[in-house]
Amino acid sequence: MDTESYRFANFGTREDLLEDLRSLESRMKDELGYEVALIAYTQEDNASKKSKV
Repeated sequence: MDTESYRFANFGTREDLLEDLRSLESRMKDELGYEVALIAYTQEDNASKKSKV
């Protein structure tokens, strides 16, 4: 994964979406038997990357 083209997703005030992630992590732990951490990234497009240079 080219980490330069990704950044953490900003959920802002969308606690409902964060709760969905937490719920899925909990379900995966129950079904798999070990903890799973889900990390949300968003991919930057080329225009966004060029404007930062």
